[in-house]
Amino acid sequence: MEAANKTARIFQILIGIVYLISGAIKTWEPILFYWEAIPYTQLLGFGREYFQPVAKAAVLLAPFEVGLGVALVFNWLPRITLPVATLLMAFFTGLLTYAWKMGASIDCGCFGALVERSPGEAAVEDAVMLCMLGFALLRSRSVERLPWTPQGIQYRGIAPGLYVLALIVCGIRFLPEVERLEASDLKADVRLIGLSLKGVDADLQKGRYLIELFSPVCGHCINAVPKINAMAQDDALPRVIALTSFSQESNQLVEFERRFNPLFDIATVSLTDFYRLTYAHGYPRLAYIKDGVVQSVWERDFMPTIERLREITR
Repeated sequence: MEAANKTARIFQILIGIVYLISGAIKTWEPILFYWEAIPYTQLLGFGREYFQPVAKAAVLLAPFEVGLGVALVFNWLPRITLPVATLLMAFFTGLLTYAWKMGASIDCGCFGALVERSPGEAAVEDAVMLCMLGFALLRSRSVERLPWTPQGIQYRGIAPGLYVLALIVCGIRFLPEVERLEASDLKADVRLIGLSLKGVDADLQKGRYLIELFSPVCGHCINAVPKINAMAQDDALPRVIALTSFSQESNQLVEFERRFNPLFDIATVSLTDFYRLTYAHGYPRLAYIKDGVVQSVWERDFMPTIERLREITR
């Protein structure tokens, strides 16, 4: 019986650490978490007019996870925090399972830019953690009597204190950047983080790049191929990489490469990242990136000439 109680307490601590790390990462990068929340508002059936308000409200979940994680670690108010943690994990598991079932190509959003996983991978992990929390919840009364479980009054202010601190940090990091939510994350002076490129070996945080946001089934993107090819062949310009949400093996991308013979690299990014880089804009979009920071952005009807690009990027 004591072994079961200790196991339950260990599970409680481990899940507390997971909540704490997850919340801290999202608290530090709330803008990225905001964009990761947008696709889930769609999955939940919210209308387009509610995407931004719901995603902004979801950002407040990050500091809450910090406080909840600390509460689990120190066993603070377990009769409240354990059920809340279990219900929250059940919600995450259900949402990710639904996204997996729908075949959504989006980031799980669990750990911000630190780890990118598909909804299916995250759903399986969350299901395991849900079972761990369920076991800890069943043994919660017995766990309170363990001699190595903190019960002193000195621990009682840690969880709410860190929650308030995380809330302040989240506000400081989020509020000054709210303006960029209206015009996508592809904007001058914004550092692009959390972008995982598939199919191309490149680190956008180092060096100079011209990136194009495009779709292989977009007529405007197809019409732009000759101009993008000319950019890719010009040795005076940075490396050109096109970003799309279509997988490397998709029929649409394979057919596009067969028909139009692009001379530039094509990388796949998640639907979440593609959405945040094209939100409120059409595509193709072209951007000049230097050491991860966006220098200039051009829309499809205002693409620069080769000569102008040479001046800007030299």
